[in-house]
Amino acid sequence: MDPHVVFDCQKVVPNRFALTLAAAARSRALARGAEPRLDAADRCVGELALHEIAAGVFCERELAPFLPEAGGRRSLPPPDPASRLRDGGDGSAAVAPASRSRETVH
Repeated sequence: MDPHVVFDCQKVVPNRFALTLAAAARSRALARGAEPRLDAADRCVGELALHEIAAGVFCERELAPFLPEAGGRRSLPPPDPASRLRDGGDGSAAVAPASRSRETVH
């Protein structure tokens, strides 16, 4: 695979995590029989999905779930400074002993 295709993809989907999700979704669709939007000569579905994203053959509606702040989504609010961790937050929570089972799982 051409290593520069990821840089081209990031121009369309700037977040690498979102890019991974978009490429995975498209790869699954291609593997299930979706029509390729580019010439699929000797490319695996993952590589073809990245090349399709880099080529910009998707409309914004198709990529909306993977773009930041798409559909009015907001990130989580910052934690309330007055909130406390369940164990008191001092790190002194009791730790349960590890199980010493000798069973082998096959």
